[in-house]
Amino acid sequence: MSINITIRSLYIFISLSFVVSLKSYGQTFPVGSYAEELLRREQVAGNIDSKSSFVIRPLTTSIVADSALQPLIASREYIKFNFMGIPSGLHILPVNWLNEYNVKRPYGYNNSSLYPNAGYQSMLSGGIFLKAGILNVQIKPELVYAQNKSFSTFADVQAQNNSQALMGAYFAQVNGIDAPERFGTSSLKHVYPGQSKITLAYKSIEAGVSTENLWWGPGIRNSIMMSNSAPGFFHWTFNSTKPVNTIIGSFEWQIIGGNLKQSGFAPDDVSKLIYGSNLYIPKPKVSRYISAYSINWQPKWLKGLYLGLSAYDYLDKDSVYHNKNIIRKIIPVITGSSNKANNINNGQNGDQQDFAYSLNIRQLLPLYKAEIYFEWARNDRTGSLSDLLEEPEHSAAYTLGGRKLFELSRGGFIQIKSEITQLQRAPTYLLRDEPSWYIHSQSPRDGYTNDGRYIGAGIGPGSNSFIFDISYLKNYNSYGITLERLLHNNDLYYQAFTEARISNLHWVDIAGTFYANHKFENYLISAEVTPVYTLNYEYRNGSSYNLHARINFTYFFN
Repeated sequence: MSINITIRSLYIFISLSFVVSLKSYGQTFPVGSYAEELLRREQVAGNIDSKSSFVIRPLTTSIVADSALQPLIASREYIKFNFMGIPSGLHILPVNWLNEYNVKRPYGYNNSSLYPNAGYQSMLSGGIFLKAGILNVQIKPELVYAQNKSFSTFADVQAQNNSQALMGAYFAQVNGIDAPERFGTSSLKHVYPGQSKITLAYKSIEAGVSTENLWWGPGIRNSIMMSNSAPGFFHWTFNSTKPVNTIIGSFEWQIIGGNLKQSGFAPDDVSKLIYGSNLYIPKPKVSRYISAYSINWQPKWLKGLYLGLSAYDYLDKDSVYHNKNIIRKIIPVITGSSNKANNINNGQNGDQQDFAYSLNIRQLLPLYKAEIYFEWARNDRTGSLSDLLEEPEHSAAYTLGGRKLFELSRGGFIQIKSEITQLQRAPTYLLRDEPSWYIHSQSPRDGYTNDGRYIGAGIGPGSNSFIFDISYLKNYNSYGITLERLLHNNDLYYQAFTEARISNLHWVDIAGTFYANHKFENYLISAEVTPVYTLNYEYRNGSSYNLHARINFTYFFN
């Protein structure tokens, strides 16, 4: 079993918390938690007067200090004291025990520290939150066990395939991303620092270091820029803890810089591919540095409207990185990349970094108990204004979604949610170079991943998703079904099969998730069962079935 926190990291963690500028509010609750979903639903229903955009997460408990949802968010103080004249205390955070089982092959995303796993896996998490004056310390590690049972990977399914186009398309992608299908051949045991942080705070501003998962964007199922589909990475942060009021409206923001880790595993057992194993190019052993920011504005004249901008930039921490000036080392996303930074044909002549940005809009409609949202993102910068106007779809991705609550006469609601995300590249790739999202064929060749999992949308490069969700809600409880059509990596598909004119081998999952969230006393049980019907798994003709099951037990100390 390995532990991701070294003595040096812990020293930096503590040191930075005493030298960065300052604010102390409550603890956060993890990205993707049921409490977060309840809070957003209550905002849509008009039951809480929160100005939070829900576009920059995790959220702090400060935005719901007087909400009836407080028992699901903040724990009772077990120790109270004054520190430097400021009320302080120690909380015990909720304990979560998550269990998951995939019968045939991996399924699911937005899983934080969990692995793409066949068979059983489990994650246990709990911890404490200490507020001592302006100092906040949240320790919430995650202990993970994954059975990592054998399943058929691309190399197994396509072992005998002699198509040069398919092999070329496959390796063009895996040579530019660190996202193994299977993490070795043995069971996995890991301790992650999880949802931990040490920060200083002043009023609505916070700064420090953290390993928490981040979610940037209005999406519920997918976030193009930053999601919880990978383990949280060690980063410094300067952020707001709640909307900051100004004469033109309220603002929220976060700016970070941190290190991304390699998985340490090859993408697959490529030796099984009789006609393609020589195409694999091992990646250099090097970490990556990421800098990113997200800003959201709620104009005071347009109630319920939120406008946001996010961007990220990552690069290998190699000799090129170490030769940069201090600004370009710490916040290269602010200085911006050059026109040739992401041009895959420039090789060593480029500045060897990958840059992306997004614009998002969310309209809250509490009078109608509804919301709609849209995110448009661009991987690489445009060549010019005319280029953007002529081909705005080039290198772009988007998410569009919304929800509506229908109040019932005897209390409770029927909720309908829907969301579509498209990462598949536009047809402009036929005339000009166009990268797949999260893949970078030149340095940094590990792509937009941490520890082998996608930092952005969990559906992965070149994929598209459509979900439709209907549920019954009452008090803390919910019961429903989510239908999803997930189209896997169409970027790879068209590169592999266009010349052969094969149009009937798209890899598609059709899934229906039956779920329930039920709270009684201090316990919350969240369970789901998902039958999955798959067409053309790993681009081989045929259909198959899989079953995914998941149950999460939470205990609240309040």
